[in-house]
Amino acid sequence: MTKQVLQIENTNESKFIPKLIGEIKLALKQDSQYQKDDEILLTREETAKLLSISLVTLWKYTKDNLFPAYRIGAKVRYKKSEVLLALKKMNQF
Repeated sequence: MTKQVLQIENTNESKFIPKLIGEIKLALKQDSQYQKDDEILLTREETAKLLSISLVTLWKYTKDNLFPAYRIGAKVRYKKSEVLLALKKMNQF
């Protein structure tokens, strides 16, 4: 394992620390954007609980293509954003 050293010269802590904190906050904000709702995969149980429906009803909605499902091996997953979008479409007047 190599050790990396960062050396900073010609600055004082009153200027450096606020800049460092600002950059850290920006990096954390950008990192959290990668974990948006559209990337969260829900299990059948989590999806049914989110919608307050039974697993049988969820299966029927999936079979009727109301909620897009993704098969990962033998497991079925739902994207949270797609489930919420489908729910909004179902409830439009």
